Amino acid sequence: MQMKSKLIQKIIASGLLFAALTAPSQQIVQAQERSTFLLRLNCVDTGIGNWRRRSENVVVNKAVYSSRFYMGSGDTRASLTCRLQPNEEDVNFQTLQLAFGMRDNDQGSPSVLVNVYIDGVEAESRTVVPGGEPAVVSLDVSNTQNVSLEARCNSSSRFQYCDRVYFWEASLGIAP
Repeated sequence: MQMKSKLIQKIIASGLLFAALTAPSQQIVQAQERSTFLLRLNCVDTGIGNWRRRSENVVVNKAVYSSRFYMGSGDTRASLTCRLQPNEEDVNFQTLQLAFGMRDNDQGSPSVLVNVYIDGVEAESRTVVPGGEPAVVSLDVSNTQNVSLEARCNSSSRFQYCDRVYFWEASLGIAP
């Protein structure tokens, strides 16, 4: 009888230990689920250049980033517009977080001007250069219907192409 009691105590203790160890990891997962990748929404190509969802590692300012998509302006511009509201999940997004830059090995490329528009109004503008500091943008998008990203080549010649701008962060934050 005493052995059964000790066995039951060990089982209970093991269960409590397991619950204590898994609870924090579940909270972390829940915190990570509080954002959505921008390109999961309904996005439309609106420029002459191109953009493509493609995962690859890139080196920007001597650091490795895991890019999720790129925009290639060519000798003009690339742009995309994404509809935030209404959306399938009926979510009201609060923030837009962007982080982007140009690769170190694109040194011959002109700089690229990246503009962010909220409901058609320019909200932020950053210039990135090959191997330069990455740009980080955080914007309030609550009560926003559409967000547009535009990459414009800063070339003085129509025959000189700008290399791609790589985005490793493009997330929409959701209020708790």
